Amino acid sequence: MSSATRDTGSQIKRIPVKEPTWRDLHDLKEAGESYDDLLRRMIRRERDYRDWKMIVEIEEAGEFVAFDPDEILRDD
Repeated sequence: MSSATRDTGSQIKRIPVKEPTWRDLHDLKEAGESYDDLLRRMIRRERDYRDWKMIVEIEEAGEFVAFDPDEILRDD
């Protein structure tokens, strides 16, 4: 294990992927970006997408109540 790995306290994990999947990942990776950084970026985008999707579904269902944040803070 390299000293850089020990310094972060993180263990390196291996994820087996098929060759076509690896090529697709490689194509998405930016110059100088590690695969770890790429996967973190993809995870962040997926979480943002899921949040956006949930908000759209709530808006379409009409199951929300408008509120005044200032009014809520005054109650404290």
